[in-house]
Amino acid sequence: MTFSNSRHTVKRFDVEIQQLVNLVLEMGREVALQVRRAVAAFREGDAAAAQAVIAGDAAVNRWDMEIDRGCVRLLSRRQPMSTDLRLVMALNKAVNDLERIGDEAKAIAEKTLAIHARGGLPPQGLPSAMDRLTAIANQRIQSALDSLGRLDVNQAWTLARTDEAEDAFQNTLRELGAYAVDGELTVATVIDVALALKALKRVADRAQNLAEYVIFVVEGQDVRHAT
Repeated sequence: MTFSNSRHTVKRFDVEIQQLVNLVLEMGREVALQVRRAVAAFREGDAAAAQAVIAGDAAVNRWDMEIDRGCVRLLSRRQPMSTDLRLVMALNKAVNDLERIGDEAKAIAEKTLAIHARGGLPPQGLPSAMDRLTAIANQRIQSALDSLGRLDVNQAWTLARTDEAEDAFQNTLRELGAYAVDGELTVATVIDVALALKALKRVADRAQNLAEYVIFVVEGQDVRHAT
């Protein structure tokens, strides 16, 4: 995806920064896939699929290091200014959040293995209750990547101003509490499920961070801690 407002005298800069953007978007698509795979493994109690998610985290880490090195090279060789400097800084921060999203997918997979090792499965009703939280997390990742790829500040503001993930998370926790009260789950399984849900909530939060970086690039505003 090429930025339409790119008009640098040094065309090599355009090429290099576009390569970085493409790598970040590619990494974003991969971590989004990792999240979907992790949730599917959790819902099905599929230990083999969970192990595959954990193994896939190594590729995410390689992207993290490659893009980080690319940002450092671009800063040292081209010394960008203004919007270009903010873009490189934002890409560097975005990669950190994407790597953390990959970690959250890994955490969900690890909870799947923990439940499986005790000979249990996630409760039959609760996984379907995860659907809304999962859909919100996935939609927010896709929206954040789209706004980053097009530097669409309006889309970024829409994402930054909404937090429906919190309500979905709390609702799902209440359903989990009902299973705990009924004695359908062991205490260890309740804790593992709650931690998996919290990891999924963090995925949605990290996606919001990406939107805030787009606002920083386009408008120069740092809205990360705005009230």
